[in-house]
Amino acid sequence: MPDENGYETVDLRIEERVAWLTLNRPDKLNALTPTTMTELRDIFTRVDDDEDVCVVVLRGAGERAFCAGMDLSWSEKLTPRERIEQGRLGEKTFAMMERLSVPVIAAVHGYAVGGGLELALAADFIIASDNAKMGLVEITLSARPPYRPKMTEDGDPDQPEFGGSAPGWGGVKRLPERIGKARAKELLFTGARIDAERALQVGLVNDVYPADEFDKRIGELAERIAAMNRYNLRLVKELVTYGYDWIEPHPS
Repeated sequence: MPDENGYETVDLRIEERVAWLTLNRPDKLNALTPTTMTELRDIFTRVDDDEDVCVVVLRGAGERAFCAGMDLSWSEKLTPRERIEQGRLGEKTFAMMERLSVPVIAAVHGYAVGGGLELALAADFIIASDNAKMGLVEITLSARPPYRPKMTEDGDPDQPEFGGSAPGWGGVKRLPERIGKARAKELLFTGARIDAERALQVGLVNDVYPADEFDKRIGELAERIAAMNRYNLRLVKELVTYGYDWIEPHPS
């Protein structure tokens, strides 16, 4: 059912300078569809232009997952040409979020795998619940048993007849930037899912909150950031993201 803004797969609520953006397909573990991508792009444009928004919190509905990645029913139907275009669609959508003027927090609970983790990696940082399980698992979809998951035991729709397949929505770029090349290669080569403690250890997430306190503490963090001057947040984000040197302040 569409939310108050007319979105079918996401929910947007803006309160006290915080944009709460929730992937809202809990029965499908919030898996991503073309509709989700379109709605996310619309929301990113909207919040970037809204001077009353100082921080975005991205999360997933339901108890089981932040996001289970690309909806397999979408992937199975793609023609070779469409497969190329879906890669571009995901990369462009996540890049829009990465370039938002205001900070973006990915609040990850449960499963954040494949494209779901790639989405979280496009946020400025990730905070995890202690029940989180994260990984770029795409390489396992065409692996030999016992590492191949049941959902692709009859064949991986993303594996071409010739050549290779890899995460296509920015994860192979953003994961090494976050945790370093060697650790990123280990996770990408094995397709392993790691728990929140391991994610904190390798630097994938900034902090881990207990599941029963997760929403409250995420709210407190968002409230603190939202109290800051929006233009200072934008300036600091640009300076850090792009490695600028701020030689002198703007005159006023």
